[in-house]
Amino acid sequence: MAEHYTLKSGVSLDSTIEAKVKKLADAYYKLANKDIVVTSGTRSSSSQASAMYGKTSGGDKLSVYKDQTSAKEILNAYDAGVKAGKSKKEITADIKDEIDDQIKNGKYISKHLQKGAVDVRSRDMTAADKTNFKKAAAGIATTVILETTPPHFHLQF
Repeated sequence: MAEHYTLKSGVSLDSTIEAKVKKLADAYYKLANKDIVVTSGTRSSSSQASAMYGKTSGGDKLSVYKDQTSAKEILNAYDAGVKAGKSKKEITADIKDEIDDQIKNGKYISKHLQKGAVDVRSRDMTAADKTNFKKAAAGIATTVILETTPPHFHLQF
C-alpha cells in the first residue's frame, strides 16, 4: 500500500510518532483523497530557535504557546536582538540560548523538543481539506492547532 505522507527533507520522526502520522495520513486520504506533507518533527534546540525566529520575524507574538512565561522570554530575546541591530544568525543564537536555559529548568516551549509533535503543511489545503484533516486527526493526535505563521497544522501526540 502506498504511503499517504511525505517527510520534508531533514525531518526526523520517532518511530512511534511516525506510526501515528501514517495512521492519520491514511485516514485523511480516505476522506480527501490527498496526501500530507510533514514539514517538521523532532527538533533540536537549534532548529526550534530557527522556527521561533521565523514566527517572531513574521509578526507572531507566540500567543499559541501554553507556557506564556517561556514564550515571552523567547520573544524578549528576539526583540532585544532586533533593537541591538543583531543579525538573524545572532538573534537565532540568542533564542537558542534561551531555549537551552529553559530546558535546563525542565521547561519545553514545544513538544517538538521531546519527540511528541509534528507540523503538517496546510497552505495548499482548501477549507474542506482542513475540516477533513481535523476529522482524520481526531483520536490520533491529542492536540491539533491550525497555525498561520507559517501556515501549518501543529499536532501533538
